[in-house]
Amino acid sequence: MSVDTDPLRKLDENENIRLGIAAGAIDAVLTQPLQYWKNAFQQGLPFTMNPKLLCRGTGASVCNMGTTTGFQFVTSGFYQKLITGGADQKMSYGQEVAAASLGGASSGPICAFLELVMIQQQRFGGNLLGTPLRLVREHGASSLLRGCVPTIGREGIYCAGYLGIVPVTQRFFTEQYGLNPNYGNFLGAVSGGLVCVAISQPLDTAKTCMQGDVEKKKYKSLTHTLQTLIKEYGSVKAIYRGYWWRSAYVICEFLILDNVKKRLAPIMYPDKCGSR
Repeated sequence: MSVDTDPLRKLDENENIRLGIAAGAIDAVLTQPLQYWKNAFQQGLPFTMNPKLLCRGTGASVCNMGTTTGFQFVTSGFYQKLITGGADQKMSYGQEVAAASLGGASSGPICAFLELVMIQQQRFGGNLLGTPLRLVREHGASSLLRGCVPTIGREGIYCAGYLGIVPVTQRFFTEQYGLNPNYGNFLGAVSGGLVCVAISQPLDTAKTCMQGDVEKKKYKSLTHTLQTLIKEYGSVKAIYRGYWWRSAYVICEFLILDNVKKRLAPIMYPDKCGSR
């Protein structure tokens, strides 16, 4: 039995971006507290349960996840069609992960800008429009892409997880062992989340620190940031700060995005993704 039912190849670019924006916005609202705790821990900020602080940057986070996820749905769908030659051709496991990774890396610059705004809001307050204007005024237009390089790498790995490993794992266990697809989704989200976070955590930690320090008082380039963290904390464990917070956050994201994508697509586009 085949469960190769990814809706991305069935939809055109406009439909994919609308589906991705909706899925990303829902995910951002549900995971906002985990996002705040992860960012705070990586920057050495104190833990808090204050709702006012936990909600800081929610608007930027919704814009980030909605825009980034929409872009990733479009680019991943494009690469899926490019690799297989069309919407009706079944992908191999490797092709599905590769297409997702390329789609994720393509979204890096957009994601870097939006996460910069969110992190600056979480640290210093401000609003969605005023924050980037302040950064340009104080540090120049180039500051808006602070942390872009590690974001490109991280998003390639991250997208390979939720648009590649999760559906691949579900399909593998369903086809090979007759496992319920929901169990396959869970196994894919947990295993994919832990692996992707382990690989990409140094990039994410460096990116977060760089974007929290736009002035470059402490963290300068990507290499300098990693070296500074290791020197300051005495071991490579420094670049894995917040690993468990981020793992919980990413696993929840993988589960939410995969389920929302599959549930929303038939509702939004019943003619293409509805049951037949």
